[in-house]
Amino acid sequence: MRAGVAERFRVHAALFVVAFFFSLNYVISKLGMRELTPLTFAWLRVAGAALVLMLVARKEPPLARDDTWRVALFSILGVVINQTLFLSGLARTSVQVAAILITTIPVFALAAAIVARQERATARRLGGIALAGIGALLVVAAEGVHGTSRSFAGALMVIGNCLSFSLYLVVSKPAMARLSARRVVERMFTIGTVLMLPIAAPSLLREPWSAITPRAWLALAIVIAGPTVGAYLLNAWALRYADSSLVAAYTYLQPVIATLLGALLLGETIRHTVVLAGVMIVAGVALASSRSTMEPRM
Repeated sequence: MRAGVAERFRVHAALFVVAFFFSLNYVISKLGMRELTPLTFAWLRVAGAALVLMLVARKEPPLARDDTWRVALFSILGVVINQTLFLSGLARTSVQVAAILITTIPVFALAAAIVARQERATARRLGGIALAGIGALLVVAAEGVHGTSRSFAGALMVIGNCLSFSLYLVVSKPAMARLSARRVVERMFTIGTVLMLPIAAPSLLREPWSAITPRAWLALAIVIAGPTVGAYLLNAWALRYADSSLVAAYTYLQPVIATLLGALLLGETIRHTVVLAGVMIVAGVALASSRSTMEPRM
C-alpha cells in the first residue's frame, strides 16, 4: 500500500528536522569542544544519549539474540566509528569544510544500496542527487574551502565518518522496518557507550574537569537532546517509509543550514549563492524521491 500524502509530508518533515539538528551539531559541538577534548565530548554525547534513550524505550519489547548482534554492527557503524571520526575530524577542520564533506553520504549510501540490491540506479534518482550535489558545490564556490591543506587529517576523518554512516543507513534498513526504532537506537547507543570507553578513556582521565564551564555542559546537553536523540529517532522512523538514498539525500541541506547557523550564532557572512544553493538542494531532494520510494516497510 502506498503511503498517503500526509505520510509523505511527515517523512519529509522528519528528514528536514534531522538535517536541521545535524547542522546545528556543527556549531554547538565546535563550541563545546573549545573546552572538552573531541573524544571526551564524543563519549559523553553517546553515554548521555544512551541514558535518555533508556527512558524513552523503557516500554518497548526487548530484542532477540540474533537482532542484538545485528544492532551491535549498527552501533559500530552508526555510533562508534561515526561519532569518533566526526567529532575528531570537526575539531581539526572548519564547520564549513565538515558540512560540505558530509554531502558525500548520499553517494556512498546509493552505491551501497545498489550493491545490496535494495535500490535501482534510476535516471530520476541519480539526476536528483546530481542536482543536489551541484547545489552543495555552489556552497564550496561561494565560501571557499579555506585551510583544507592544514586540516587534511580532519577532512579524511569526516569522509570516513560519511562512509560509516552511509553503510549504517543501508545495513540497518531491513531491521528498522520490522523492529522498534526506539529499542534499536537505544541499544545502539548503549553498546556504543561500552565500545567507545577504551577509545575515550585516556582523554577522560586527562580532562581538567574542574575547569569546564557551564557553557560547555550546555552545549553538550543541546547536542545530546537534538542532534543525537532527536535526530537518530527521527532518522530511524523515516527509514521505515523511505529509501536509504532519500534519507541520505537530505544531508545536502546541511551545508546551507550550517552556513546560516554559523552566521546567526558565530557572526559569519552569508552569501547570496548559498540561498541559490538551498533552492537547488531542495529541488534535488524532491527529484530524488518518488512515490515508489515512499512505501512503508512493515
